[in-house]
Amino acid sequence: MQNSMRSARNRKRLIAEINVVPYIDVTLVLLIIFMVTAPIVQQAVTVELPQTQAVQSTDMPAVEPFVISITAEGLYKTSKAPQVFISEKELDLLVAEVIARSRLNAEQQFYIQADRAAIYGKVVNLFTLLKSQGVNNVSLMTAPKLDTENNV
Repeated sequence: MQNSMRSARNRKRLIAEINVVPYIDVTLVLLIIFMVTAPIVQQAVTVELPQTQAVQSTDMPAVEPFVISITAEGLYKTSKAPQVFISEKELDLLVAEVIARSRLNAEQQFYIQADRAAIYGKVVNLFTLLKSQGVNNVSLMTAPKLDTENNV
C-alpha cells in the first residue's frame, strides 16, 4: 500500500521550472517584424538645399494683420493703438477685441510678438487663450536671423 502511494506522489510532483518556449516564440516574431520594418524606416534622403537671398513680397495682404506685442515688462499693446499699454488685468478686453475682429473678418491674421526678455508664460497664455476662444488665424511672430556672413 505504501509503495503505491509513493509512486503516485512521485508522478504528481510539480516541476519548478519556467517554460521559456513562449518567450522564445514571441522574441522570434518581434525579431522578424523589426527586420522587415527597419529597411522601410531608413529610406530618408539627405539633401542640401541651395540658399538664396531673401525676397520681399510685393503683394499686399487684403487685410492688414493685427499684431499684439508683449513688452519686457509684461505689458500688452496692439498695432492699432501702439501708444496704449494694456495690463494683465485688462487682458480680457484685448481678447474680446480679437474675438470680435476674427468674427467680423474670417481672413484677419493675428500675430503675437514678444520682447526677448518677456515672460514666455505670457506669450503661451495669450496664444492658448485666443485659440480656445475660436480665433484660428493666430501666429507667433519672430524676427529673421541676420546672416552676418552674406550681409543679408
